Amino acid sequence: MSRDRVTLPAFFARHRADRRAGIAMGRALFSALCIAALLAGPAPAGGYPVRPVRMLIPQPAGGTMDTIARALADPMARSLGQNIIIDNRSGANGIIAGETLARAAPDGYTLLYTSASLVNNELVQKKKPFETLRDFAPVTLVNRLPGYLVLVHPQLAAQNMRELVELSKDPRRRVLFGSSGVGNSQHLLGELINARSGAKLAHVPYKGFALIMNALMGNEIQVAFGSPTTVMGHIKAGRVRAIAYTADRRWAVMPDVPTVSESGIPGLVYQASWHGIFAPAATPRAIVLRVQGEVAKAVELPRIRELMDSGGHVTVAGSPGEFREFLKTYLGETGEQLRAAGITPQ
Repeated sequence: MSRDRVTLPAFFARHRADRRAGIAMGRALFSALCIAALLAGPAPAGGYPVRPVRMLIPQPAGGTMDTIARALADPMARSLGQNIIIDNRSGANGIIAGETLARAAPDGYTLLYTSASLVNNELVQKKKPFETLRDFAPVTLVNRLPGYLVLVHPQLAAQNMRELVELSKDPRRRVLFGSSGVGNSQHLLGELINARSGAKLAHVPYKGFALIMNALMGNEIQVAFGSPTTVMGHIKAGRVRAIAYTADRRWAVMPDVPTVSESGIPGLVYQASWHGIFAPAATPRAIVLRVQGEVAKAVELPRIRELMDSGGHVTVAGSPGEFREFLKTYLGETGEQLRAAGITPQ
């Protein structure tokens, strides 16, 4: 019987052809897998979290942010199956906490619960410690606070904003107001009152709202601006007095307290603040969405809803994309307010 003989050149030619076919098949398979991954959307968060999550708070324990963050952390931890450890990093108007987040690994194990005041830093600091939309990943806008209560020491002879403005103009005395730092939303409000009314309120910065309240009750300062959540106990005990509310309408819980516009500075309406959660930039989108989803579930719990409502907060808990768009608008509008109030970067 005769056998087919394969010459050496023919063998190598066939080998090259088989190799080219294999490469082409591999490329086709890789392309198909890429397309399938794109159609499937973001990769799942895997087993996240597999260890405790740290939540930074840029104020001491007992403030508004701390109170709400701790209330949210409990149901979130139960749902995630891991503890959420609250890490209070107060000082420098939130810069310390913000820089800690910016340096953290983008793995979802360090989050920041903060307020508008932290974002204001990039508008009032010549040397920007961070840029919100570059260095952070917005997770969710948790809530908005429509207004602050304007608080005075009980011995101050001012029953409304008109009388407060006149007292501050008296050259024989200084009327001081406190905030949590230069560029803080409370600082901005005080300067807007000065700019819109001709008042002469003098600013004194502190390292947190608890210290502001201690100073007000001790008559070291005469004026402060506080969210209802953290000041109602002091008001009821007579340690401080509320003379106005900065929102566009009276607060339903204290209907006898007039708005700032009603009580002496027509047209001045000031949304006090907002709270939001951030992760480090480059945190996987699947993890960001997981955290946002847990917040959205937590804020629907009756006790969380009651806490928000009692403090005058409007619950949001929107998507990361909605929060990013909100921040773009907020930065633009707040920059204009700062210029109007004569606050320049320092």
